[in-house]
Amino acid sequence: MSTQLSDRCRTSLYRVIFGKPKSSDESVVFLLARSREAANRRAVRTLAVLFDIPEADVYLYNLASFADLVGSGVSDDEDVRVFETGWKGAEVSAWVEHPLFLTDDTSLIGKWAELYADIARSQALAAIKRANG
Repeated sequence: MSTQLSDRCRTSLYRVIFGKPKSSDESVVFLLARSREAANRRAVRTLAVLFDIPEADVYLYNLASFADLVGSGVSDDEDVRVFETGWKGAEVSAWVEHPLFLTDDTSLIGKWAELYADIARSQALAAIKRANG
């Protein structure tokens, strides 16, 4: 059975990138907030505390709501679209890796765990197929 995101996630989830564009030190951050502005404020404040840096040094970009992410995604499972980061046509070519969850919503963490279990399974099957010729 597949985990479904909670109603709280569907109405309050935001995803933002923390770090400079094109930097290897960027992180994908998930958080819940009432609005885009509140999500930005909460992310800045929380990340400043977590990384012990001034709020002015917290660089965020690509702030997107659940609706934004579902609208731009391509996966059949709309909930998993929040983890898509790259596409080749109608296929997902990249997924969020090592996200920072600034939420206690277990449905979001469960969905990410399921996604990565599916990815690991697919990679293992592909490796077995290559090994068998």
